[in-house]
Amino acid sequence: MTVRVPTEARTERVFPGPLGGRVELHPRESDVLRGNPWGDPSRRDLTVYLPPSGRSEGLPLLLYLPGYTGAGWVEAKRPTYLTSNRVRRLDFLIRSGACPEAVLVAPDCLTTLGGSQYLNSPATGRYEDYLLQEVLPWVGEKFRTGPVGVLGTSSGGFGALTLAMHHPDVFRAAASNAGDMYFEYTYLPQFPLAFRALRKEGGPEALLRRVLSEPTSAFGPHNPLIQALELMAYAACYSPDESEPGGFDLPFDLETGEIRPEVWARWLVRDPVRMAETDRFADALRRLALVYVDGGTRDEWALEVGARIFAAAARRQGVRVEHQEFDGVHMDGVARYDVMFPRVLAALRGPPPGAPPGPV
Repeated sequence: MTVRVPTEARTERVFPGPLGGRVELHPRESDVLRGNPWGDPSRRDLTVYLPPSGRSEGLPLLLYLPGYTGAGWVEAKRPTYLTSNRVRRLDFLIRSGACPEAVLVAPDCLTTLGGSQYLNSPATGRYEDYLLQEVLPWVGEKFRTGPVGVLGTSSGGFGALTLAMHHPDVFRAAASNAGDMYFEYTYLPQFPLAFRALRKEGGPEALLRRVLSEPTSAFGPHNPLIQALELMAYAACYSPDESEPGGFDLPFDLETGEIRPEVWARWLVRDPVRMAETDRFADALRRLALVYVDGGTRDEWALEVGARIFAAAARRQGVRVEHQEFDGVHMDGVARYDVMFPRVLAALRGPPPGAPPGPV
């Protein structure tokens, strides 16, 4: 039997065409990141997507936060066969009429250990301040953009919710795809595996010397070296040593593997679920026009369960939350932006929360 190729089913994931809009890379020196404890670069490429019309004044601004080990400039690259990226998805949605024009900015907040969680930390540097004091003001002034929404995947989803809860005066909408939350499910199962890897390699410094000097393609929950690296990156953000810049405390004992309750407690206060249960952060969420969370039902870190728990906790506080689940794994997040971009942009184009209704 002769096989016929259904070429009519072919999409831009096979042969990516030119963008309708355009991407600009803006190398910028950061005063906030200069002199950070690990000596990570203070000059960062800021990726900005402008829509097909070339117009930006008054348009909604989307702050896209990449996941762990991600950076904005990755979204500017031409995707490989059968893949896509967030810039491509937004451009396609605009060209197809599925969502209105918008400007997107994607920062580079990488650190030596792979990520900053978009927090200020004496171990990593002031990445929250970098976004709030430098990135958003610069983009807003240069492109004269309108209301701001924040969205991201994995660590970026954690960052989106956390930033929105801390700065509801800056962000009108927040969306998280498979964001880190309910840390008992997200991180706790990795503790014994990371502990084994650290013991086998001779401790944290020995493991880091190996990982940082040797290339790897094996990212994911099956690689104990990478699990240990990830947990140390999170520890640098959640439990830094305030007395030693660049240092941090691990949440388990390096000799016995026992959880260190006083350190683990410092992690838990950063959990978006715990934050949403407090009056301060629940009030911040209630001020947003959109709170969106989702996760794939085959997520390797059970982050769809965390999203479900977050939604329930926030709703108990009177927060309106849009929660979705989909059949997919953790790395299936790009397709979710076909849902997230239109949702966030609809929220940004509507009246501010609490605004009086218009004339009937």
